[in-house]
Amino acid sequence: MMPSRNSILITGLALFLVWYVSNWAYKSLYLEPRQKLNTEIQTLSAQITAGKGNRDAMNQFNTQYAWLYSRTLPQIPNDAHTQYTFWLLELVQYCEFENHHVEPTTPTRVPAGWSYQFTARGTGTLPQLTQFLLEFYCAPFLHRITSLTLKPVDGNPEKLECYITVNALALPKHLTRQLPSGWHYSRLTYDLPAYQIISNRNLLETARGGIDKADFTELTGIMGIGDKTEVWFSVRTDGTTIKAKLGEIIHSGSFFGKLVEILDRDIVLLDHNGERWLLTMGEFLTDAFALPPETGEIMTESIIEEIEEETDEEIVEEMTEETEEESIEKSEEETVEEITEEAGEETDEESIEEEEENNE
Repeated sequence: MMPSRNSILITGLALFLVWYVSNWAYKSLYLEPRQKLNTEIQTLSAQITAGKGNRDAMNQFNTQYAWLYSRTLPQIPNDAHTQYTFWLLELVQYCEFENHHVEPTTPTRVPAGWSYQFTARGTGTLPQLTQFLLEFYCAPFLHRITSLTLKPVDGNPEKLECYITVNALALPKHLTRQLPSGWHYSRLTYDLPAYQIISNRNLLETARGGIDKADFTELTGIMGIGDKTEVWFSVRTDGTTIKAKLGEIIHSGSFFGKLVEILDRDIVLLDHNGERWLLTMGEFLTDAFALPPETGEIMTESIIEEIEEETDEEIVEEMTEETEEESIEKSEEETVEEITEEAGEETDEESIEEEEENNE
């Protein structure tokens, strides 16, 4: 018996429904979750790779900048706060500041760790301040001076009131409870006399309300003393005289330099920056003219030429003097010979006359 039309339609509809449901179930229950899982796997793999790269970079950073952790303050705020305060107080006392005092502030949390701020003040001289700065920056701590204020003391031009603000840092994950020890020189050399030129320049001459002696120090004389040439400066402010020979240091007011060349009416000075200055007779130190390197070389060559010319002239003069001496000696010898001959002739004539008289 042939199936009816309705049976065929129902069977086809049932097969379509089965295909649709199975396709939907495949996509929803298998394919999409698997694609989502693969995406998550790729994302996690990328994160793992980035994490490994960050770990390697961190290890490299820790290896390369291990010196930072060796210079950090203790991580515990109380330890760092107390120990650094005592160290800064000892440094101020070591530099012999008068009326010294160190005042700490409350530490603050920063992304790099803990930040500490201290204020130190005291009364001292520029050489003492120079020593303080050298000792401070040679210390093995992560610290810096954020503010430095100098105020001249009334009635004592050599004394200064110093107000110094210091900022120090403690890095995280550093479990030590002691300050770092030793020295950290970096680009500095631990040679205090090399930095005393800072105080010799008299930086606060104008700030003290006085006058700069360099403005009134006049070149008044270039004269030969024995076998050396000496340069004289007259200080108009106090009537004193500064004398210097070639290669000696000249210090007056804010000027600090070395006498490197002496000409007829000019001299050349070399300041602390390595610059050459030309000063003419009758001018003050602040009127000196800056010389470029080329001019310095030309002047050196001209000086050499002058020296050679003077040497040639001296040689000619010596030869002339020798020739004149020889001619004088010859003339004297000839004169002596003539006198001797005349005396001999006179003696012969006298002897002949005596013989004639005796014969008679």
